[in-house]
Amino acid sequence: MGTRVESVGVFANRDGSVTNSIELVRRAAEPCLEGSMYNRKDIGVLVSVSIYRDDYCCEPSFANFIQNDLKINHDIKDSSGAKSLSFDLLNGSMGFLNGCQLTGAMIRAGKAKTGLVVSGDVVDYPINENSSHPGFCQTGAAMLLDEVPDRDVGFTSFFFKTFLDSQEAYESYIFFENKRFTMMFEKDPAIEKIYLNAITRGVTEFLEREEIGIDSFDLILPSQISPGFVKSLADALGVEEKKVINVAREDGDLFNASLPTTIAHVFENGLASPGQKGLIINVGSGVQVGCAIYNF
Repeated sequence: MGTRVESVGVFANRDGSVTNSIELVRRAAEPCLEGSMYNRKDIGVLVSVSIYRDDYCCEPSFANFIQNDLKINHDIKDSSGAKSLSFDLLNGSMGFLNGCQLTGAMIRAGKAKTGLVVSGDVVDYPINENSSHPGFCQTGAAMLLDEVPDRDVGFTSFFFKTFLDSQEAYESYIFFENKRFTMMFEKDPAIEKIYLNAITRGVTEFLEREEIGIDSFDLILPSQISPGFVKSLADALGVEEKKVINVAREDGDLFNASLPTTIAHVFENGLASPGQKGLIINVGSGVQVGCAIYNF
């Protein structure tokens, strides 16, 4: 059995009109659910990977609020009725790929029929960026995963590695001054080069483990940090630029929305045919590199 992306939804929030995390998720999740063949009662697990949430709420789980807002098995009067497990999974911009791996494992283990992974990162107070690189685009995203009989369809392998020698290259924290909170982002001026170096090392190790060459992939689906970063990634990996999906924005990193935005672009534009193979590459603070093979 394989685990595939059955439906996806993204809300770009380009005008910044939505400043609420739950609303960001709802704007993306509603079209995702409407475009799915499943009902809300079929969703057995909901994973929220948002790092920057309203008032930085930690408990109860932010995913609980989202589950209630989306009315996913939220008001069960019959104890024998359908139920959903919801929880937060926090790991910076690596969260969405982590969420896909975990949700897929739960589906394959028979613990859920389908799973919904969501993010809605937002900062509702001032941001101070001690960096020449812009911060992240506050975007809502949702992906619904299910199981298919063909084990060679969907996600087949995952890989995660942390490069501690670069762990201070990107930091974010909050400080309180003049009776107000401010979010601080501090990035090494060479952060994109640091990311590219880590990706090259991580991808090489992953492909050696899988005994597969980079030329075996029809598409590369990378973190959408910036248009220039994605273009440089093609050079770093030694692949044709047309193979690398580039939907990055000039105004900031798509952060946790990178994977769903890229997948949505591929689906909506018919860029992948059945039987083609994609290499998902994620990178984030830590410095962490995550990879996955996705068979269309």
